[in-house]
Amino acid sequence: MMKRHNVSSMVLVLTLLAAAIIPGCLESFSSNSAPSASFSLQESGTLKAGMLLHFDATASSDPDSDDLTYSWNFGDANTATGDTTSHTYSSEGDYTVRLSVSDGDFATEETMTLNVLSEDAAVPIAEIITGKDDDCDGEPASSSQVYILLWICDDTMDEGTRDWDPSTTVTLDASESEAGGTESWLVSWKWDLNIYIDSDGDGDKTNDDDADGETYSWTTPPGEWKVRLTVTDDQGMVSTEETWVYVNARAIWSNLEIGRNNSADNPRQEFTAPLTYDFENSHKLNQFKARLVYPKKDPGYPPPTPDKDNRMDLYFFNDTDEEVRNSSANSDEQQTDSNCVEDNYCLTMTSSTGDFRNHLDGTWTVQVFNTKQHNAEIIEIQIILKYK
Repeated sequence: MMKRHNVSSMVLVLTLLAAAIIPGCLESFSSNSAPSASFSLQESGTLKAGMLLHFDATASSDPDSDDLTYSWNFGDANTATGDTTSHTYSSEGDYTVRLSVSDGDFATEETMTLNVLSEDAAVPIAEIITGKDDDCDGEPASSSQVYILLWICDDTMDEGTRDWDPSTTVTLDASESEAGGTESWLVSWKWDLNIYIDSDGDGDKTNDDDADGETYSWTTPPGEWKVRLTVTDDQGMVSTEETWVYVNARAIWSNLEIGRNNSADNPRQEFTAPLTYDFENSHKLNQFKARLVYPKKDPGYPPPTPDKDNRMDLYFFNDTDEEVRNSSANSDEQQTDSNCVEDNYCLTMTSSTGDFRNHLDGTWTVQVFNTKQHNAEIIEIQIILKYK
């Protein structure tokens, strides 16, 4: 007699096993997220056949930190792998570069369209006219490097204006740029006013057009910026040039009186200035400096009252009123320099990179403090913002 198998029991067991296993698998699969694909082209400006082009996809990422693979298609039947690669197009044309980034479960694509000109195409020449101001004392810039340098010299500050907010106009001039051939001409001049900032917010710092024109008048505070000029000719060919722009500044207040150091008078005089130190975007102040000149002796009054010794100190405070440094430990003998006359004290105090990193930028305050019990004269107080 044949024995009947209990089929229903076996089906139930298999179903239970599947129910126990599959949810875990589904949960593992559903928790995985797709990677993001991003790549850039190292070369800028006009692309020509025969050029070796370099592609970089290291900005791609995966939210689960999975290992990624990279597949490239250059639109001309050539392919490659790896997070960085290079390629040469043999002929002119429009090509779509396609990158696929995979984590094994999901793949994400990113594309870029390239216009490749013929190998013998005549490329225009972008040229930014550079030049350097002498400083406010007439001393020329010492560096042999090529850049644009301007000085703001506010040397007659009004006694009532203590919050210094300097600005000037920088003229960016591309008039010496040229088309690539005698039968071509330039049709556009585009300016990126800081190549380290994505001003249009599209995630690409290389395509910002902040201004246009063969010349551009740019009103700006003290600072440093790397600018890029892009010129295009009537054939659509492009050329770029970059240069640094630096704007330094100095302010001078003269012939001020400072109160005596007691409870009734104010023994402090304060002056403010804007300071920018943005390391990430390469906008960094080099020196924040103050120079105080005052008489060594205060004339006695009324005669024949003897002269009184003067002593003043400098203090720097950052944007949150935190003290950055002061000169109180300096001896009287240290309050001099090569430009100081014998009857005066000349006190200079400087902050540089370390102070800026520790105390951040913003509006800083220079404070002059009279340590003596008599009113005194400030012959001159200078503030210097030096980016180059």
